[in-house]
Amino acid sequence: MIPMALGWTQPSTAATTVMLIASTGSRRESLAKGTLRVLGTIAGGIIGLILVGFFAQDRLLYMLAVSLVIVVVFYIRSAYLNDPTLFMLTGVMILMMYNGGDPEGAFLYGLDRTFMTVFGVVVYTLVGVFLFPPKVEQNLRQLGDNLASAQKALFEAMSLPLQQTQQPKEPQEPQEPQQELDADNLEETAQIDDASDQERDSEVEEEVPPTLAELSKALFAAQQAFETRYQTLNSECSEISAYKKEWDGTVALFSQITEILLFAAKDHSRSGGHPVDYLRNFDELRSEVIQLFDRLPDAWEKQDAHAPQPLGDVEYDGEKLKREGHLYRGEALSSGYLFNQLRERLTKLESCISSIDSLTGNVGFDLPPLKGKPNFNWWDAENAKSAVKVFITYWVAGTFWIQFNPPGGYNFVIFSTLFVSILSFLPFHPVMLFILFTLGFVFSVPAYVFLLPQLTLGAELAVFIFTYTFVGFYVLKGPVTIFFLLGMFTLGIDNNMVYHFGITLTIVTLFYMTVLSVVISYYLPFSSRPEHLLLVFRERFFRHATGVIRLLQADKLSLWQKLQLVWRITTMVVALKKMQVWGSKFKTDPYPSVTGEQLGSYIEQCDLFHHHLMTFIKARKKLDDNPLLVEAKQGNRDTVVPALSQALWQLDSSGVEALNSEHLKQDYQALEAKLDQYFSHLELEKYSNSDIAGFYIFLNLKKNIFESLLQCKQVSDEVAWGELQMKRF
Repeated sequence: MIPMALGWTQPSTAATTVMLIASTGSRRESLAKGTLRVLGTIAGGIIGLILVGFFAQDRLLYMLAVSLVIVVVFYIRSAYLNDPTLFMLTGVMILMMYNGGDPEGAFLYGLDRTFMTVFGVVVYTLVGVFLFPPKVEQNLRQLGDNLASAQKALFEAMSLPLQQTQQPKEPQEPQEPQQELDADNLEETAQIDDASDQERDSEVEEEVPPTLAELSKALFAAQQAFETRYQTLNSECSEISAYKKEWDGTVALFSQITEILLFAAKDHSRSGGHPVDYLRNFDELRSEVIQLFDRLPDAWEKQDAHAPQPLGDVEYDGEKLKREGHLYRGEALSSGYLFNQLRERLTKLESCISSIDSLTGNVGFDLPPLKGKPNFNWWDAENAKSAVKVFITYWVAGTFWIQFNPPGGYNFVIFSTLFVSILSFLPFHPVMLFILFTLGFVFSVPAYVFLLPQLTLGAELAVFIFTYTFVGFYVLKGPVTIFFLLGMFTLGIDNNMVYHFGITLTIVTLFYMTVLSVVISYYLPFSSRPEHLLLVFRERFFRHATGVIRLLQADKLSLWQKLQLVWRITTMVVALKKMQVWGSKFKTDPYPSVTGEQLGSYIEQCDLFHHHLMTFIKARKKLDDNPLLVEAKQGNRDTVVPALSQALWQLDSSGVEALNSEHLKQDYQALEAKLDQYFSHLELEKYSNSDIAGFYIFLNLKKNIFESLLQCKQVSDEVAWGELQMKRF
């Protein structure tokens, strides 16, 4: 409205910029983001004008230069993990600088478009920051309490003595009947007994405690939710920035406590003992840890920083340990070590939380560093495929424009390239664009014929534009909103309106042709069908997970192997996230033997395996320096876990059927027996408690990985993967 009131040209460019940012950008605005978008727009305008200046006289050379530049820009846009509109606007500006193939006036045309785009960015930023300031939901405390609750639940379950976990009910002696029952009373009593039996059975089912695997899964979910929320608020909330050191330490300590719990989590003891047997003050230690967990919610309310409380020593039953074997003694020392580490982290966490928003000082100890999240993901095959799609689409649309001069002219090339870059490898079928554009045209075309000619005041036009865009953003969500709003292009709103229905039909035809090019790119040159991508992500996830497992078995990694390990871990994590997204959107109707519940269960098990493997990777740096493990790995190589992981991504391999769960368990138990035999011949006095604890941590982590892989195989066997390989359009 402002450019129209001031008589500036191309006001629709500013409106398009606002629609693009609001549809694809983040919801929270800041002046820093607006500044970056302005800089990106100016950079794109400068690059576009430079290309026009160098190649305006040779159309093919210009198109070649533009295609190469936008491939790089849109690849960076896909790899960028934050607000993508920064690079999106840069690419759009490069595409829009060409004046429809006419070099005359191209420079002024480009300047006008750059100015209007910058104007749209500035207005959107000012409105978002000052008129509708972001309301940051400070739910970190609630997520932290949820995480502490999940940690406490896992600790209570795995530290509960065996005699309390199994409490069989004593059989009750049959009571003598007090009176004789006739046939009617007997039948009625039988019905009552059946009902009461069913009620008791349902109560027993409801009282079944969760397993350690279920509690570990809940802990993983709580930890991920807390860290994800913190990363989001950390870049947008100034209140967190004021106590960033304390917040970083809190997140890092929560993560360390989760790792310690997962190190110690196991269904049964390897030596047959329990900490209650060899730790004299076990009950006091367990109660102390539970009390520390219970005190964490109250620590948020404290406004005074305080130092961690002193801890008592862990006391072992020395006489009992002397009479036991090496395996029993080793597990006792590792349990005491983990108890001590857990208490130390919890006291530091309580002190760190109380220091947040404190006016009396900071923590008096060194906080663990928090590893930052990367801003780019360069190791994504779909990003590279999207760049190839953009390049091919640009040239196919450009050739079609040169040969046939379709409705819209060069705009057909711009919109086709832009939409392909936005929708590439999204769980969204481009056929839906026909529906979205049709809905937009159903609103805009009647308005063009019957409503717009009747408007005489600027306020009336403002109400109309607001109503149209409000419907688009209220009814639709996400990037698809922009395709509905592009129906406004058929209106051709400007200061000097020229009403001609042929112009409207030309614009409508332009967008339908653009949709056709996007539909073609959905299948060519790389297929974006969900069933195909699910198989690709499944294979990629386990292929790289197998590579990670094999690399972790090496005694010492070379520089090339370290780089390869980083690449495989990154690719594995991204493949799992994409499998989760596409699995949730996958329609199983065309596949009668595949259900959404099966795919959901399979992806959940893959996520659990991924968390166990990442926990093992985090502990690897400490475990690699453990002399006990260095010696144990030399003579006891694990071949079961790599073979099982490899079989899970070889869909057509005959070896998958040959892998029997019972045989795998026997092979793994044989490996554990060899390690136990190796451990029994050691003199534990030569090693520190941390080395002994590291040995058992290693065994627990390996066992968790094996069992989660076994669960993945069992769930995978229930999915009819062969049906997803069927060819269908």
